Amino acid sequence: MLSFCITISGHKFFKLQILNSNIDDIVSMKNNQFVSVLFVSMMTTLLVSAYAISSLNIQSYATSSLGQSIQQNQQDLQSGINSQVQQSITDTINNINNGNNSSISNITRNPTQNITDSTMDVVKGGITSLQNDPLDNTTTWIVGGVYRMENLSSESPTFNGSFYMVKTDGNSSHSHEIYDLSLNTPPTDGTISNVTHLNGTTTVTLRDGPVHDVPTSITLLSDSAISIWLDPFKVNNHFGDYPIYGTQQLKCVDLPAYCK
Repeated sequence: MLSFCITISGHKFFKLQILNSNIDDIVSMKNNQFVSVLFVSMMTTLLVSAYAISSLNIQSYATSSLGQSIQQNQQDLQSGINSQVQQSITDTINNINNGNNSSISNITRNPTQNITDSTMDVVKGGITSLQNDPLDNTTTWIVGGVYRMENLSSESPTFNGSFYMVKTDGNSSHSHEIYDLSLNTPPTDGTISNVTHLNGTTTVTLRDGPVHDVPTSITLLSDSAISIWLDPFKVNNHFGDYPIYGTQQLKCVDLPAYCK
């Protein structure tokens, strides 16, 4: 029984050794398989990571290249716009300069052009003159005002003038009117110089009231000046011995803000 038991025990022991040996083999094999699987998994992970990193680099490079391309396109577009705007400004300035030069050239070619819009039928301007005082040689009068002539091309032109008179010391300021021009003869043009003579009568206001039928001679001196002669005897020598002078331009028309 003991031997049997030993035998049995030995047999069992032998079986157990076999079992233990098998287990060790299995364990060893499992370990090898695990290492292999682990190695394969690690390699796979590395390959996938490398691919992912490569893809990211490619995408990053592509994104960077796209960004640079967009930036370059924007710079090119902005440069083109700036160039066109600059050219447009340059063209506008040139056109303005050309227009100004043309205007200056026209004025140069027509130095007698009346900038107050006087025409062949209408002349208007300022009365600007100094008149002597026949009763006192030390006294001079400042004369300033406006006039307007119409229908110059007709046989019955009109003349209306209004002006102030004041001594050069600022005293004795008063005003006069000239109107009701009636020609004795048609207007005549000078044969030598560019002048037009209008001879007739007018009504002139003085301190005591209007004086009618005052012999009057109005001379248009080219397209720039005017002289108004009033018979000294008829007006009590009030305006001195010389004609009243004026211009064929009127600053209140050229610069109306100054006359408001």
